[in-house]
Amino acid sequence: MENIRKLLDNKLFSQSFAPEADLNAQLENAKLIAQLYSRLENCISVLSDMKARRSYIYYGAVAERLGIHKREAEINSIWEDELLSRIHAEDLQKKYRLEFQFFQLLNSIEGAERPDYRVVTKLRIRNREGKQLLLEHRLLYISSSAEGTAWLALCLYNIIYDHPEFGVPKGVILNTRTGAIIDPEDRSFAEILSTREKEIMQLIKLGRRSKEIAEKLSLSIHTVNRHRQNIFQKLNVTNALEACRVADGMGVL
Repeated sequence: MENIRKLLDNKLFSQSFAPEADLNAQLENAKLIAQLYSRLENCISVLSDMKARRSYIYYGAVAERLGIHKREAEINSIWEDELLSRIHAEDLQKKYRLEFQFFQLLNSIEGAERPDYRVVTKLRIRNREGKQLLLEHRLLYISSSAEGTAWLALCLYNIIYDHPEFGVPKGVILNTRTGAIIDPEDRSFAEILSTREKEIMQLIKLGRRSKEIAEKLSLSIHTVNRHRQNIFQKLNVTNALEACRVADGMGVL
C-alpha cells in the first residue's frame, strides 16, 4: 500500500498568539535541529510544516545505503514519497495508525507533558536493489501554531544494524521522561467514524455524489454534506479521494 494519505492536524496545544517574526524564528530553529540530527546520526531527517503542507528533508549517509539521491530538499507536501513508497505496506499502515493515536494522545494531556512523548517504529524498507532492510522511525512533536494546532513535527529514519544488541520495538509511543511505554491497540480505529458516517463513506468510495447519497439514505443534501465534512475533519483530509485512501489504509471501514 503506497502513498496512503493521512493528514494529522489535531489541536494539541493551547497558547497565545505569537508575532509572525517569532514563528519564523521557531521554524528556522526547527530546520537547524533537523539538519543537525541528519549530520550527527547520519539519518534522513524530515521536518514537516503541517500548516503550510511543506517539508524540509535532510539526507545523512543512510540515504546512500537506501539508494536515495543525497540532497537537501524542500517539498510542497508533508509526505516524503521517495522514502515512503519503499516501505512495506503493512508497516506503512502501522506507522500511520500509530501516528494517529500519538496525536490523539497529545490532544488529551496537559501541554507541559506533550514534549515528553514520541513514536518509535520498526519499518521494513527496500533499497535500490530491492533488498529489504530495517529502519528505525522516530516521530518527535516540536511546536504548535498560533492557533493551537499541530505545526512542526520531525521524523527521523535510520538503519537498524544487524546485531542482537540493536533492538527496536515494532511500534510504541514512549514517554522519555518517565520511561512509560504505550502499546496502542488497533481496535480503536474502527470507532473513528459513526455508523452513519461509515455508510456515507462506503457510498463515497463507490463514487456517489451527495445528491445520490441523500436519496439512497433518505437524508437531506445538507445532512449528507455535514456528514462529509465531519468525515474529512475526523480523518484530517481535504477531499473524497484522500478520505478513501486514509479509510482504507487505517482499516476504518
